Amino acid sequence: MPNHENLWMTNEEMEVVAAFLPRDVRTDQQKIDALLELLASGFEGDPDLDLVRDSTLHNLLRFPRLPDRTIEIMLAILADEDDSDLALTRKMAACDVLGHMGVRANPAAALYDLLTLADSDRDVERWLALRAAKAVWQITGNSAPALEVAEKLSEDDQFWLVIHATAMLSEIAAEGE
Repeated sequence: MPNHENLWMTNEEMEVVAAFLPRDVRTDQQKIDALLELLASGFEGDPDLDLVRDSTLHNLLRFPRLPDRTIEIMLAILADEDDSDLALTRKMAACDVLGHMGVRANPAAALYDLLTLADSDRDVERWLALRAAKAVWQITGNSAPALEVAEKLSEDDQFWLVIHATAMLSEIAAEGE
């Protein structure tokens, strides 16, 4: 039965994640700790829990300041050798969390390694490269890697990817003004 005391999540997210969280989380720090524990608990081998992992990652973005141990957990997600679409989507969310952390995440080498996926044959890998490029930009303040990846993907054959790349180019241009 879901834990309905975790009302800091949307109803859909609550149904997915709440059953895995302690009942007594009240403060933001307790919520963050519970989410990080859930991600670090080692349930990667269970494909039935993909939605739980993804919702947990998404919920971390709600908090303005995440603890440093978040970086280690996100890097472990990025290091996962699984290249299924679900795993790559989870890696995108980890990039988003690292980017959200900003300069504290220090430009993780793993993010730079993902930039080469902009040349991949798989559209989901190219999208991961774009998300990693944005994270690098958010962390370092250097828009050059994001600009390079976004320019390349703005001419992609997948229209939805062109939209995301063009949006990033607009963000970069607005930041430069």
